[in-house]
Amino acid sequence: MKPTRTLNTAMIVLGVVLVTTAGMCNAATPSKPLSDKHSVSARPDISGTWERTPDDWFGEDPDNPVHPGGPMDLKAPYADEYVALKKKQDAANEAGTPLATTSSRCLPEGMPTLMAALFPIQIIHDDKQVVVLGEYLQQVRRIILNEAMPAKETLDPVYQGHSRGHWEGDTLVVETQGVRTDVSFYDVPHSKDMKITERIKLRSPDRLENQVVIEDPQVLNTPYRFTFDYKRSSYAIQEYVCENNHIVIDSEGKASLSLE
Repeated sequence: MKPTRTLNTAMIVLGVVLVTTAGMCNAATPSKPLSDKHSVSARPDISGTWERTPDDWFGEDPDNPVHPGGPMDLKAPYADEYVALKKKQDAANEAGTPLATTSSRCLPEGMPTLMAALFPIQIIHDDKQVVVLGEYLQQVRRIILNEAMPAKETLDPVYQGHSRGHWEGDTLVVETQGVRTDVSFYDVPHSKDMKITERIKLRSPDRLENQVVIEDPQVLNTPYRFTFDYKRSSYAIQEYVCENNHIVIDSEGKASLSLE
């Protein structure tokens, strides 16, 4: 599915897709640095531009994409709040006045929505870090390799969180904490203690797999598990900014395109 450059209703609603979460607890003292003892020759080259696959990964309705791991097992009161939000969104969409989202406010998608590749992503890596570039708003995610995660209380909450990774053979294992609590993933909130663990592996020269686990005992009854699949793309990442969208957000939080 080719990304569009205008912010239509589908894109506005997809923007709400930003429900991400920050790390579920690190001890007060940082853990020991990870040592990567696996052979460099075993590490695949995951660099390049990637798009989600299959092309209809969002389901039947692009305005309401399916959750990648099925419904999330939410605790009270989050479950009731989520149901109420979806009803409010449906009513606003039906009226042609969709609610403002992170996307319509021109804010970064954050983690793990960046890895959902609503727009193509590009991966660049060396022995010290893996960098993920998102076309939308020119987002940058940095995965620092073979370093311990800092103590939880020292992490400054940011959109993409703080990521530390290491190679286990041909698999890149990444832990992310410290995602801002105003970032959401498929409209589901998270606590400041959420932790995201990814296992990224090249399944073939043109297919990449990202197995994701979100742990957040304050919000989720059980860890949420899903897989993002990507296909290699010849698409060249472009500059994407919001200045030409002219989104107007009214006092009720409803978003519309300005015709002026």
